[in-house]
Amino acid sequence: MKPMRTSLVLLLVFSVIAGLSSCKDQMPLENVTLVLMVGFDLDKDNHLVMYSSSPVFSKEAKEQNEVVQVKAITIKDGRNELEGRVSALISAGKIQNVLISKRILAHDDWFKLMDVFYRDPKTSETARVIAVDGSVEEVMRFAPRDKRRLSMHIAKLVDTAHMRSLVQSTNLFDLHRQMYDKGITPYITNLRKDGDIDAIGTLLLDKKGKYAYPINNEENQFLQMLQNDRQGSLTLTVVIPEEKGDSLFDTGAISFFALRVKRDIKVMYDQQKFHFDIQLSIPVQLTEKYFAVDVRQEAARLETQINEQLEAKMNALVTKMQQHEIDPIGLGLYARGYQFKAWESVQDDWGHAFSRAEVRIQVKTKIKNMGETL
Repeated sequence: MKPMRTSLVLLLVFSVIAGLSSCKDQMPLENVTLVLMVGFDLDKDNHLVMYSSSPVFSKEAKEQNEVVQVKAITIKDGRNELEGRVSALISAGKIQNVLISKRILAHDDWFKLMDVFYRDPKTSETARVIAVDGSVEEVMRFAPRDKRRLSMHIAKLVDTAHMRSLVQSTNLFDLHRQMYDKGITPYITNLRKDGDIDAIGTLLLDKKGKYAYPINNEENQFLQMLQNDRQGSLTLTVVIPEEKGDSLFDTGAISFFALRVKRDIKVMYDQQKFHFDIQLSIPVQLTEKYFAVDVRQEAARLETQINEQLEAKMNALVTKMQQHEIDPIGLGLYARGYQFKAWESVQDDWGHAFSRAEVRIQVKTKIKNMGETL
């Protein structure tokens, strides 16, 4: 019995000590400025403008969010300015979103601004990095009455759109890897405030971080298929010109759900350039059809027509990437893995080498489910 009594006494003592220490470290929420979202823009004179959005926990406050705007030389300098304008201690460890304007992304060396996020151990690298097509201030000060707190709304909006494969979601950790890995170029979510806040697609960047061009939600689905990074449901619509009719609604359009996407890549190096053979196998389920055809009898012909339309769209996407000398697909990773000797000589200028590469895309769909009707 004595050993048991001793153990109980020790447990009680340790519990009291732990309770005392935890009470000492406690800080009331009203004494903390919990920054959940930050934004960066340039003013008309190209001065850096920093915004922070924090929830307000005071019962007396009429607004749910406190938005602070300062001009700064660096982000750390901006935080010092913020400290002098808020009435509580700033905590940046819970930042959910980092908004960056296209005015900043138009400059090659903007990524230097992110240095504090990687150097300061108190900041989280899981925050989403989001491009804003327009004014960052308008987004930061947006206060919809029919939605949750803005920082949480934007985080959920991006995550949901990413799960539906409509946008790419890149956090600070991902962006750092994309910037410094020579086999891939970076990309971030593209956001716009047009009445409401919309996730309009993905902004593709070059190796220096400067924006190249945006892709829309449909093109993002093709990008994820080529990356073999399908996150959730893929619902695609293509128009088959041969099936168009005279009726206004007989458009020749057909929609389908991609049940799976299996990707195979072969990499070769011949005649001083890389050759990528990408084959996508996609079992599909038809969801709508705006033309008359007996799917059961003509499934093979319909599959061929769908394949041609998907291949044309994906080839157009890759061609534009090559024109801008960017590789968000990450084909450089395969060049390095399978043709390392050839890769060594072009690794420092992979974008240009990729622009000269031959990329062949072959899509093979298989209609697994045609719905309740033919």
